[in-house]
Amino acid sequence: MTVQTALTDAQGLGGRTPGHLITAQDWNTMASVLVEYGTALLGLPDAVAALQAQLNTLSTRVDALELLPARVQQLEDETAPLREQYRLTVSTASENVLVGQVVEIQFLATALDGSPLTGPRPWLDVVATWGRLRGAPGFTVRENAEENALAIQVNEQGIARVQLRGQHTRGFTLESELNFSSALATQVGNTGLTVMQSLNLASSPMEAQAQMAFQTMNARYDASPAFRTYADGYIGQMTGGRYVGGHIGGFIQVGQWQNFRATVMAFAKPDSSAVTPDPTRGIATIQVNFREWLAHWSDGYVKEVTPVLPGWRDLFENEYARVDALPFFTAELNRRAPVVGALGHVRNLVAVESALAQVLPGTDTVKAQSRDLFAGAVTMQFAAGGNDAKAATSYATQAQVGQTASQVARSAQTAAADAASTKQSVLLLEDRVKAAEQTGKEISAGLRTIGDGVNKINVAEVADLGSRLSTINVSLNQLASRIPGT
Repeated sequence: MTVQTALTDAQGLGGRTPGHLITAQDWNTMASVLVEYGTALLGLPDAVAALQAQLNTLSTRVDALELLPARVQQLEDETAPLREQYRLTVSTASENVLVGQVVEIQFLATALDGSPLTGPRPWLDVVATWGRLRGAPGFTVRENAEENALAIQVNEQGIARVQLRGQHTRGFTLESELNFSSALATQVGNTGLTVMQSLNLASSPMEAQAQMAFQTMNARYDASPAFRTYADGYIGQMTGGRYVGGHIGGFIQVGQWQNFRATVMAFAKPDSSAVTPDPTRGIATIQVNFREWLAHWSDGYVKEVTPVLPGWRDLFENEYARVDALPFFTAELNRRAPVVGALGHVRNLVAVESALAQVLPGTDTVKAQSRDLFAGAVTMQFAAGGNDAKAATSYATQAQVGQTASQVARSAQTAAADAASTKQSVLLLEDRVKAAEQTGKEISAGLRTIGDGVNKINVAEVADLGSRLSTINVSLNQLASRIPGT
């Protein structure tokens, strides 16, 4: 029997009237009910005592809970700014990329529980420690002049996308960068690999697969003006506009890749106003590693002079004897510079140096002088740098003036030598004239003597005539011996 059964049985015993017979069964049922109740009540004092203790403890705790509403409200107030925070996450497709690739980085802003944001769409201040930033198309963006930071507003889905490029791409257009990036997908010979894959897999720029990729880029540079524009612009910013032979930029280590790790940081805020005192409501960071390969490739490209060396050598051999040889050669450098690009211009300078080193002028002084002056012009252009031939042209102009002055000096020297010779002849002539004058005086005196002798001839004295004529003949012979040239 249970307490419930006992309760039901007890209820069945009710309803009796005076004189009503109580049967044995009724009595037994009553007894069973009493036993059941008694059994149930046996542990009641202890249970009540335990409950009382628990009640006392609970009362103490309930008393403390009377302050809970105020405390909850205080916590609500204190954590209200925290609940306004965003959960900001960041991701990109690849951690390791090549210089020349455009990396897209995505930020996602949600509520702290991951639910979509409500209310005004937040802004992100994005900063890169290395490289250049640009907002992806379709987003509201405020960029800075240096392109190393920007402000971008998330879209309705809480997403913002930015594009990260290499450090030396300031001012490059998206079209130019995407065009160059697509060139990295060019197949390298029959290797089955793209340029991008070959350069990523090569452990150093000296490996065969990297060198094959460089050769593919050589052909692309020569054939594509868009490729040349990007490569020249990148190397120009890297070197500060000094396109020179040797290791471009002066910082690359031969045989080793250089890697530049860019850290991109984003700070979320509710608006883009600089005067609104809003705290940062979310932070996210990511790192992207750029492999620098353009410096190694460009250094090898300018030294690969085989395609242009014969042309420069033949041009010098055919034109070195021109009166304006030096200005002609530097003008030819200037004419080709815009066509071949900045790196192609440096390669031409290197090729000219190699061509002139192969020239053997022998005894041809004109050829030797033209070679040396042209070599000096190229050396001057290397020292000045630049993607033109201004320094070489200036050198050529001065050298041409000097060459002309030298020719004038030689002519003057020849004239002076001729004048000196003429002066000696004049002096000799003067001496001879003086001698002739003296001889003339003597001749005059001799003639007077002859005249005197003739005047003294006595015609009557014919016998004396022969002796006197003999005397006159002797005198004439003596005079003839004194006349110069007789």
